[in-house]
Amino acid sequence: MVEIQTDAARLKAGRTPTSVPQEKMAAIAREIAAEHPCAKHPLFDYLDKTRLNREQALRFLANYDAHASLLRRLLLKAATIMPEEAVGYILENVRNEYGNGNPDHRHQLQLHDLALRVGVTPEELANAQLETGVQKYMNEVPQYYFPQSSAMDAFQIYPAISAGAITATEIMAIEEFRHMQNSFAFHKLDQHIWFDHVTVEVEHSQDSVALAVFFADTEDGVESVLYGLEAVLDANVHLYDGLLKAAGG
Repeated sequence: MVEIQTDAARLKAGRTPTSVPQEKMAAIAREIAAEHPCAKHPLFDYLDKTRLNREQALRFLANYDAHASLLRRLLLKAATIMPEEAVGYILENVRNEYGNGNPDHRHQLQLHDLALRVGVTPEELANAQLETGVQKYMNEVPQYYFPQSSAMDAFQIYPAISAGAITATEIMAIEEFRHMQNSFAFHKLDQHIWFDHVTVEVEHSQDSVALAVFFADTEDGVESVLYGLEAVLDANVHLYDGLLKAAGG
């Protein structure tokens, strides 16, 4: 596991200085995500305007599948460091990702079915090359979902960092699926079950913001949430760079 290297000055700079009301914490998290460069990444406009050909769809879906598979596992790890009262915010998300108890309904198989409908096989997905940006993202995010470092400042709260990381992912997933749906509309596949994520991720974002809010009752909690939130938003720039290249942009 990569250790987080940081200090008090970096963590505190420009951050909310004290605990905040719950409704304000949710608004702060959403505002930070909306104003971050990743929210305006060229990937989104490209997907809105582009009908991916078979090769582009292969590379794009393979890279998306790789990062999403990692995140599912990281959610499981994140749940293990949460306070008992906060575990439930994650479990519903995880259960949905894995098919709500039915392995044949897990999200990865939905992605594979979407790929089949544009002529791409699971074997091709498994053997596709990962883009550098996606690899960089996958190398960076584990330290925020499951932070561990004896060198970290005492006021940092590991579960709160993880909560911020999850919040960033869930908020941005809504945008990702909305724009992917626009692209696959050119194939008349915008109503495919995989794009139910547009609705599901809205629900997840409510849960993940609630997870961030859980830690907003102390200054250290707020600072740690925002640290994890912004770190993953930064990493998303690399992810979107890689997905854009995979899609031919």
